[in-house]
Amino acid sequence: MIVCEDLQKNLALCMASKNGRSDNLMRWYDSISEAKLHEREEYQKKTELLLLATLFKHYPEIEIENLTGESPDFIISYKGRRIGLEVSEIINHFELKRKESYINGIFRRVEQQLSDYKSLCGIYYLDIDYFQEEFYTQPELMIKEILSAITNQKRTKFVKHIRRTPHQKGVLLFLEYQFSLFDELHSEKILQVIEKKNSKYPLYNYNCKTEECWLVLVSNMHNIASRYTYIHHKEELENVKSPFSKILHLENLYSQMMVIK
Repeated sequence: MIVCEDLQKNLALCMASKNGRSDNLMRWYDSISEAKLHEREEYQKKTELLLLATLFKHYPEIEIENLTGESPDFIISYKGRRIGLEVSEIINHFELKRKESYINGIFRRVEQQLSDYKSLCGIYYLDIDYFQEEFYTQPELMIKEILSAITNQKRTKFVKHIRRTPHQKGVLLFLEYQFSLFDELHSEKILQVIEKKNSKYPLYNYNCKTEECWLVLVSNMHNIASRYTYIHHKEELENVKSPFSKILHLENLYSQMMVIK
């Protein structure tokens, strides 16, 4: 069974950011829901769409012609051109993926318990000490601590700080951004993804029959496994060879975009 609470949270976050394409994003998201895809495929397509929120901010003229295709992920129209769009998330901390899944499970249980408290509606960013092993061995204690921190607006043993932003549709929990000055994203990880996608380019180009095909790489800064402070050896990305017409790297915290090709 695919659990979709994280998708709803990410959609709400995109809508709350008011990036200028919120209406279109919601329309496209609903269109995927109406397409009657298999549950897993629907989850994947919605995930890919939300990863593109920053792209729509930089390219507001983009319209999506095909939301449910495969290889490439989307067909868009941009300034009179029909373009294939292949999307991939860059994972920076593979060792944190398992922990992040556990944390999201805890957050969902807390959100459910607070869903009827209208006075608590909001998006909460929690500064949590998730490196302590106790955090992963006593889930019921963690739920109790988070509930106490939110309802009483006071720090606890594990919840060090709470930041709240307005949101009218329930309680949504995210980990606060904790960046280290030495938290690097090595360019090699980006190059590995590009090489993998390059090998599949003939399939993308054959299937979509478009004028161009773009590769969009995204660091999803709302996930601890994808966060970074800076790109190490960025100069290694300057002379990338690829059949893709354009290669972009996006991050969705400050909506920054780097043109690799």
